[in-house]
Amino acid sequence: MFSKLTLAGTFIGFIFLFFGGWCFYDIIAINYFSNHTINMPFEVKVRMEFIAFGVLFQSYVISLLYGKWSLGNYSLKSGFNFGALIGFFVGFGTGLVYYATANLMDLQASLVDAVWSIFYYGITGALIGWTHKNLKLEK
Repeated sequence: MFSKLTLAGTFIGFIFLFFGGWCFYDIIAINYFSNHTINMPFEVKVRMEFIAFGVLFQSYVISLLYGKWSLGNYSLKSGFNFGALIGFFVGFGTGLVYYATANLMDLQASLVDAVWSIFYYGITGALIGWTHKNLKLEK
């Protein structure tokens, strides 16, 4: 559960999820999502510590599940495929539930966010797969 592979994958996944999300949502797509909000309060207090803990939990679970799912056949491709599947679940599954209940973004932004999630988690999975493969080769 806390193997070297899982912990290393967690670290690498955390770095990308944290900074990749920050770059996308706060730099690249900030204007797009700002123009597609519905019910967002004017003053949003961002709690970075909770973002960091949430991303840490996500990267740990992805690394742990990837280690079991891949059956030891670690690679960039299998990692990407696994991460993209997680992204599909999060982006379309959870994203559309949030669209239906929280009413924070319009449907177009929810769908754009879902597509981004597939690539975002796919890249995370690829990095975790690469990490697992390289650490496995060291043995």
